[in-house]
Amino acid sequence: MNWDDTRIFLALTRTPSLRASARSLGVDQATVGRRLNALEAELGSKLFLRARDGYLL
Repeated sequence: MNWDDTRIFLALTRTPSLRASARSLGVDQATVGRRLNALEAELGSKLFLRARDGYLL
């Protein structure tokens, strides 16, 4: 886990959509999705429940 992964995780807890989180971080939506998938793979666990309304802890 690195600092960028931590920032992405925190952004998703504050704004539970990839688009809003990406916008708040100034990165592309696909980047947030890729980094989240990589972080979950590294930790061996899903960190969020993917719902129609967004990402939930």
